[in-house]
Amino acid sequence: MRILILVACSILLITTSHAQISQKEITFVGMIDCIKEATTTNSIEDNGEVLILSCNTGKAKVLFNFLGRKVRSEVVQDKNGKFENRPFGNNACYHRIEDAAGKTTDDFRCDLVLVVGDILTD
Repeated sequence: MRILILVACSILLITTSHAQISQKEITFVGMIDCIKEATTTNSIEDNGEVLILSCNTGKAKVLFNFLGRKVRSEVVQDKNGKFENRPFGNNACYHRIEDAAGKTTDDFRCDLVLVVGDILTD
């Protein structure tokens, strides 16, 4: 029985090591998770022909880190604090590393921009 379990584990390890997921697929999964969070928390801003879907905390941190393999971060200081920004297309993920008072913080947010045109306008 032990030998059978060892063989099964070995086959599982060998099989899963050959199934590789691309960086693009991982990023898409992160974007989908962000969109799901935005829709369930009603974090959707309607700017006429553009919808901005936002996610925070866990989902945003995961997507920010996925993007880190391809997108370099830009450090930006503004009135809200210091941020590491990772823009991609019309979208961006942000990691706030200092608040407005200069205190260290660890906040994440991603804004996904969906251009819908005038088809959804009233």
